[in-house]
Amino acid sequence: MSEVIIYGMPRSSLSRTVRIACIEKEISFAFRTKGIQTPGSSPTPELLRFNPFGKVPVLVHDSLVLYETAAICRYIDDAFDGPLLRPVRHDKVAHMEQWISVALTRLDPHILRQFVIPMVFADEEQRNDPGFATRMSRIGDLIAGDLKVLDPHYADGWLFGPRFTIPDMLIMPMIQYLKAMPGGPEILAEVPNVNAAFNNFQARHSAAATDPLLPDRILRSA
Repeated sequence: MSEVIIYGMPRSSLSRTVRIACIEKEISFAFRTKGIQTPGSSPTPELLRFNPFGKVPVLVHDSLVLYETAAICRYIDDAFDGPLLRPVRHDKVAHMEQWISVALTRLDPHILRQFVIPMVFADEEQRNDPGFATRMSRIGDLIAGDLKVLDPHYADGWLFGPRFTIPDMLIMPMIQYLKAMPGGPEILAEVPNVNAAFNNFQARHSAAATDPLLPDRILRSA
């Protein structure tokens, strides 16, 4: 079988999702970061050769070049033998697509783009700005509301009961970053099912093998 290559950033939540999908599917892959820009930098020519939008992750398999995380995960699930990363019933597959959309269009912007990244990259002056604290509090409230909607759907373990599926692979890495932020543990304390799912996620081999090993700067951010 030809090699699957994933281009991404080690601490990118979405790059991690794709690597988790490969591990859960039990396929070998190479994870390449050389030639990929650092966060906040302009896309490199090498990455633009694969993705004209300059974003990671990217999958290369034989002549196939694929970008966009959900599309990559669906390809991994459909193209290879191994445990299913999706439910079987058509109605559940439709709900899976719903949760994928929620993860990418709501949770990712709120948790990562508007909360975690500003927290990590804010300097001392910004952190002492009352306006910054107000914005972070407002986004924290939005995240808390999002997770309260999600929480009852995790009552049976994962979104689809015992099966760990693609939307779980998207959501749980975001929760890890949230939990490392000031106020994150307090938000998660209000959603016990999501918090329990995250604890179960941390015990999985795929989570340990892709752990971003958050540096002290992130763990002390704020």
